[in-house]
Formats: sequence, C-alpha cells, structure tokens
Amino acid sequence: SYKRLRKIGEGAFGAVSKARHRRTGEVVAIKSVHEKGRGGEAAALLREAVLLAACAANPAVVALREDLHLVMEYVGRSLYDVISERCRLNLPFSESETRRAMAQLLAGVGTMHAHGIVHRDLKPGNVLVGERDGRLKICDLGLARSVAAPPPLDAELEGTPGYMAPEVLLCEKGCGEPVDVWALGCVMAELVAGQSLFPEDDLCKQLVNIIYLLGIPDDVSLMPLGITAAAMSKLRDKVPEERLSPAGFDVLRGLLQYHPKDRLTAAAALQMQWFSDDATAM
Repeated sequence: SYKRLRKIGEGAFGAVSKARHRRTGEVVAIKSVHEKGRGGEAAALLREAVLLAACAANPAVVALREDLHLVMEYVGRSLYDVISERCRLNLPFSESETRRAMAQLLAGVGTMHAHGIVHRDLKPGNVLVGERDGRLKICDLGLARSVAAPPPLDAELEGTPGYMAPEVLLCEKGCGEPVDVWALGCVMAELVAGQSLFPEDDLCKQLVNIIYLLGIPDDVSLMPLGITAAAMSKLRDKVPEERLSPAGFDVLRGLLQYHPKDRLTAAAALQMQWFSDDATAM
C-alpha cells in the first residue's frame, strides 16, 4: 500500500525510506531491518514500535503509523543537517531558537522517562525537523531500553561518541535517564556554538576533555586513569554570554553535571527560569 520514493537514511538497526501511501497520498518514513539482519535486529525493531506507541501522545516524539515495517510519519531532515547547513552559511541559532528547540526536546524526553524509557542515543542526527512547521521530533529508538528491564549480561558500550555521558564512558552499571539528559546538554551546546562540544572519536580523550571542561573535583573512579581535574569549569568559554544568557547557561550547566545524581531531570529543566522568559517556547 506504499510506494517507496527514496532511501533517506540508516537507523541503528535498519534502513529508512521515504514513501507515499498509494490511496491517501500521505508521505511517511518506513524503517526496515537490514536484509542480512540478525534476529536481535528484528527484536530491536519490534521493541522500538512498542516504545513509540507508549510515547504516542507527545508531539515531540515521532509518531508511529503502522507496524511490521515501522511505518512512521515523514517529518523532514535531521537537526544535524540543519546545524551543518547553518554553520556553513554562518547563520547561528539565536538564543530564542535554541530555547524553543530545547523545550521541545526536553518535553519529548520527559515523556519517554515518564514511561520508563531511556533513549540512550540522543544526538542531532536522531532529531527530525518538520518541513512545514519546524517542530522537532525525536526518532530512532533502536538502542532504547526500559529502565525496568535488567541490563543484558553481554552489554556493550552503546551510543554515539560525543554524546555519551561520563558514566557510560566509564562502563558503570545501571545507567538510566541521566544519560539522556547529558546528551541533551551536548545538543544544546552544539546549537549555541554551532559545533560539537566533544568532537573526539576516541572515547578516552572524550572523557579527559569532559573532566577538563567541567572542572570536577578529583573522583576515586578516575584515579586509575591518572586524571587530575581542572580547578574551574571552562564550559563558559565554549558558550560565551553574548550567545547564551546567564539563565540559559544555568540550564546548560544543570544538564551537563558530571555526576548523574546532580543532573537536572528533563521535567526539572523545563521549570527553569530560562523557559519562562519565552511563552512560545513550548
């Protein structure tokens, strides 16, 4: 009942195609497992369908149209593409644009967390920008997990370098919702600065740079690495006040706390003064 138009990308476990419903003309995005996919990839696709259905009420999470192939609404290009284009054209995001984007993303992640779902791979490439209204929608839940589910015994380091929280890089067990909050902090910094906060592919270098950037106190878990933290945070140097107000920086700093227990929750972040400064943010 769908005519495939073109391939538009690759998700964590499958290819994504743009398609049109033959009868209604609705344009959708269809995700299919790779032809040589293993059983685990098919299971991940089904799990993503369940997780999307649980978050169906929130407009900040991409909507599921049909199952089997995961026929979802077609939204548009990724936030990564938009950031790259605007950087190329020297058109940085205004603070108001960043605030509206973060309000939508935090609302979407808050809905996931309220349903016990951790995305685990939030990044600009997994956020879609609506072609008509510019609204942001979170997609690609292929690595998502229920917080109630026990972690697999053979769990591997999963996620995308540059957006992994410190506890993920340190292979700590029981990582939950705070990893998504950290990733959103990285996305926010990228919107403000126009470039990735942690561009390194080397995970050890990324951890070192996190420590130097945040200026955390010495932590016993880092001693085997021979790392000594900087005395003061250098985060403000990356996002100067002319690009992000003190109220906005308070949000960013709350999202990028080194210790998971110190990080804002998505719901708490939305209660910060910065979002009250713009009634249209939501």
